[in-house]
Amino acid sequence: MTALPCPPEHWPAFSRRLDALLALPAEQRADALQALPAEEAVLRPWLAAVLAQQADALADHYLSTPRWAPAADEAPVHRTGQRIGPWQLLRELGHGGMGVVWLAERADGAYARQVALKLPHLHLLENLNAAGVRARFARERDILAGLAHPHIARFYDAGVTDAAGPDGEAAAGQPWLALEAVEGLPITTWCQQRALPLDARLALFDQVADAVAHAHGRLVAHRDLKPANVLVTADGQVKLLDFGIAKLLQAGDGGDPTANADSTALTRALGVLATPRYAAPEQLAGGPVSVATDVYALGLMLFELLTDQPAFGADTPGRHRETTRDEPPQPSRVAATPALRRALAGDLDAIVAQALQPAPEARYPSVAALADDLRRHRRHLPLRARRLSTGQRLARYVRRHRLPVALGSALALVLVVGVAGVAWQAHEARAQARRAEAVKDFLLGVFSAADPRVAGGKPDGQTTAKTLLDRSAARIDAQFAHDPDLRIELLRTAADIYRELGEDAAYEALQQRQLAVVLQHHGPLHPNVLEGQLEAAMRAYGRGDQDECRRLLAVADEGLRRAGRERDPLRAHWWTTRGICLRDQPDQADARLQALQRGAALSAEVEAGGRGHVTALAELATEHSTQGRQAEAIATNRQAIAMAQALPQRNEAELQTLYGNLGLALQQSGDLAAAAAAYGQAADIAERTSGAGFPVAWLPRAKHARTLHLAGQRAEAQPLFERLLAQIGDRTDLPDANVVREDAGERLAAEGRAAQGLPLLLQAQAAYSRTAQYDFDQRRVQRHIGDALARLGRHEEALATLRSAMAAFEAADPPGRQPTAACRERLGRLLLDMGRPQEAQQHLQRVVDEAAVKTWSHVALAQAGLARAALARGALPKAQALSQQALATWDRLTGFRDVRMQAYLWRVRAAVLAAAGDTAAAQALRDRALAAARRTDAPDSPTVLQPGVVGL
Repeated sequence: MTALPCPPEHWPAFSRRLDALLALPAEQRADALQALPAEEAVLRPWLAAVLAQQADALADHYLSTPRWAPAADEAPVHRTGQRIGPWQLLRELGHGGMGVVWLAERADGAYARQVALKLPHLHLLENLNAAGVRARFARERDILAGLAHPHIARFYDAGVTDAAGPDGEAAAGQPWLALEAVEGLPITTWCQQRALPLDARLALFDQVADAVAHAHGRLVAHRDLKPANVLVTADGQVKLLDFGIAKLLQAGDGGDPTANADSTALTRALGVLATPRYAAPEQLAGGPVSVATDVYALGLMLFELLTDQPAFGADTPGRHRETTRDEPPQPSRVAATPALRRALAGDLDAIVAQALQPAPEARYPSVAALADDLRRHRRHLPLRARRLSTGQRLARYVRRHRLPVALGSALALVLVVGVAGVAWQAHEARAQARRAEAVKDFLLGVFSAADPRVAGGKPDGQTTAKTLLDRSAARIDAQFAHDPDLRIELLRTAADIYRELGEDAAYEALQQRQLAVVLQHHGPLHPNVLEGQLEAAMRAYGRGDQDECRRLLAVADEGLRRAGRERDPLRAHWWTTRGICLRDQPDQADARLQALQRGAALSAEVEAGGRGHVTALAELATEHSTQGRQAEAIATNRQAIAMAQALPQRNEAELQTLYGNLGLALQQSGDLAAAAAAYGQAADIAERTSGAGFPVAWLPRAKHARTLHLAGQRAEAQPLFERLLAQIGDRTDLPDANVVREDAGERLAAEGRAAQGLPLLLQAQAAYSRTAQYDFDQRRVQRHIGDALARLGRHEEALATLRSAMAAFEAADPPGRQPTAACRERLGRLLLDMGRPQEAQQHLQRVVDEAAVKTWSHVALAQAGLARAALARGALPKAQALSQQALATWDRLTGFRDVRMQAYLWRVRAAVLAAAGDTAAAQALRDRALAAARRTDAPDSPTVLQPGVVGL
């Protein structure tokens, strides 16, 4: 505990007088100190000592200039190449009153990362306040560890050097914090250099407010908010720096003045730990710090962003240190141009004025309230802030003419507001009644199409949703010609239903009709127009036109910026769509993941638990699955499903997609039972909502059938595939129909009916080749074709096909990915069947060596193949070890699998045991493999008819 600067009995009087002295300009404090009343003269030496320590701290340059530096003939305290704990210093980034910041990199080999390494000035650790500095530094470490926000510089690590190490290491006891190294410009500089328009500046400020509100939500106040601590990166994203003087909002001092002394000493003896130009009055006076302190600093920053000049300039150093003062300046009065003055007058003047109230309780109650008023201003909604300048003038007038104003104003206000309110309510009631009646008539007309007494109606309620839409959508324009907003809503709803039914032409027609009405009545920045651009981008992606997808995203990006929707569900949707539109570029995996993560994070902020949030999570889960992170994919999909099921109005089509995505992730993780259940739920939803014969129901049922087949349930899977193939017929224009063909063809080959499967695979390949969207599908189906050709004994054709597929996988994917391993293992197995064990061994060994996970099914297959190669060259002990290793890998299997693979491993092991003379054990394994094949394979499969054949 830090000692009080005076005897305890004098502490209350000392504290009050010190507050008064600190509120004065520096040049007036000496005279005021000498003019103390007689009863307080005893305080003079203690006050003088503290004021002497405060002299530097009260200057604006305190936090930008170190209070100590080594003499000219002394070595610098820190230097390039020096070790600070596990970090090596690269170059100095900056310094301030409390410490210095270096760019550093990890030097102990634990991982590779560059950070901003923050180090306190060593002289601060050697004086009487060293305990306070250490306490402040430790507090910053703990605070930063609890903050995680995209607009707050990330905290990585913290520590203190132990003992002086080898030459080049820092001295013992040097604390350090490793923070995210942010490349950027102060927010005011960024805006000035780019001459950003007003709305773009407000959008940046919204990011700042969001970050500060996040910190407040964790009971942390920043206490030094200023432009230098708010950097904007090259991509226009704010990063809030330096929580070094942050204070936990719950002090918990228990009222003990000596306990308060620690906090006071930390705040005063070491300097007013805020830049005075951006400090709140209570902060400079040593009063309690709260969220209102940061609201005030944000008000000053907002003033500077709006006007390109500080609210309190350097030429008036005393004015902003007063604890009471006149009204803050209005931004509109100091704006540089008439147009800017007009833009700032009114709302923005009122918002800044409320944020800059001298009394903390008169400001916005939270940063979120300040940000909300700014968003309301940008959306042309009424503010929650008082227009203080007008209100204050009215209050003064009322005080001068209290009685007549009270009577006259009350009567006038009651009349005006009452009449206006009644008139408005009556108008709204009439409008709502008209709308309700119109909607009722429309719905009656819609459902009359299902009445069997109406010509064309179907009996027994058999009319489908599509039929109802077809008969009713054409009536929307005429029936609601005088209510464009309701017409827009109905057209959009009908279009959405057509889209979910897979009726693309009808969807496009209604979408264009509703957008035309929107443009006519609301202009190009209406949310429906912006959302329509994002939907069009997604449809372009669905057609395989990624260039058009990205072009439409750029158009939507500009519209969102102009509309001021940077913190909006539409911007979250934009980020998600951007991630999707990058899926055709294998080298953009990091950019895809970042975009999808930003979409999910922003959705969680602006529409938590809403439909947009669900969609963002679903796409993020898909990316996790694509990049092989199945555990993350499963968890994210389940989170999305829980949200979707909790929505007031469940979207069955969305749930169908989510269950399908979950099924894929579970299948890739190897949990075939759970995967089949998830796919089955997706298929049931699709068939229940759209009918089994509709294209949207084909894909989930095909995946359900395939997963059942992988699990060995051929009897359950076979009729599902047969029904699907009958439903798709000769359709090749629908992507889902081609996926059905591929899944059915690949499974037919796997169960020993390659002659029936190959034509389906070739049809799917031809369809995939017509669009660039399906580049991965082309590689995958080519591998399946090679497998089918190999099973038919067409080895040379199979070899050429698999080599071509292998080249495509190598060009597009890292070598350690499972699809690449699967293709290489199949190529190696074919070479074994062709009697080329040396070539086979090279490929199979690469599978084992390069696989990112050593317990994949294809690693076990490769080990079995290596055993076959060793057996072919007479290396029996090696073959025995490898065949046993393959079975051990299968026992520890993770990820994708087909139960038929295990029978192959048994056949390989049986061949090795037979070569070693253990015929009984070999026959037992062959019998086990045959029994499995009879359950999982076709009756005429080679694995059933020729049980001695080793090949899969």
